[in-house]
Amino acid sequence: MDNENQLPEDENAVWEDLLDELFALNYDQVQEILEVERKIYVELQQSPNNLSGLITLMYCQVMLGNREKAKTLGTRIWEIGGNLEAFFEFVYVENLLSLGMLDMALVLLKPRFENLRENLDLFYPSLTKFAVMTGNLTLLKRISEYPDLPEEEDILFELADVYGEAQYASVFKSIMKLILENVSEHQCSYEYELFDDRGFPEMMIVVYVNNDEAFRSRLQTIVEDKISALWTSMGYEQMNNIGVSIAAIQEHEGWNIAE
Repeated sequence: MDNENQLPEDENAVWEDLLDELFALNYDQVQEILEVERKIYVELQQSPNNLSGLITLMYCQVMLGNREKAKTLGTRIWEIGGNLEAFFEFVYVENLLSLGMLDMALVLLKPRFENLRENLDLFYPSLTKFAVMTGNLTLLKRISEYPDLPEEEDILFELADVYGEAQYASVFKSIMKLILENVSEHQCSYEYELFDDRGFPEMMIVVYVNNDEAFRSRLQTIVEDKISALWTSMGYEQMNNIGVSIAAIQEHEGWNIAE
């Protein structure tokens, strides 16, 4: 992405500090998030097209569940263009994935796919999340072959192996596509949780939206029913190891990576 409005890398410190403040918060800490938002706007007055600042503001809007504002910022950042420090590119990609803006995310992630060894340290969460969202078992298999991956993610690769060995790759891909088709208009964030409590790998797709409880319940039922119908239409007995939860954006625990 060259841009004359982008500040030198060492001048990103203010944005890194503001991101750290956001990373330390859960999404239900609305007043604290709004206070960081105020600081972001003050800083952006000096440089309205600063990419790192706009990415920081975009993440802030994601946390607040302001989906349309966040999407508008995502498109504005894209149109400004320019070079991004790797960490801010990672945050931008995560924002795009949260909002289901997969076409943009793919453009930025494609060079990372092509050189996994050099990019897994920073982009691992984005690469695996993109692979899950798109149902790409081949990419998950490639990632799993690298050493020093997070141990807690072993369940994800075991689940991918289960679907691959059962020759259910098309089912896995169709499930993930079906989920996105039904939640994409409302999605504020997308995560997955892994379990093996019952002696086999399981995954819960958690889609966070900014809608009331009744809406969330209806949407979850719709998605669950369509997944069951998908298994039936493909002539397979349903494997009950992929679930879906539609949660309020305020339930998101945040990144919680600040020291």
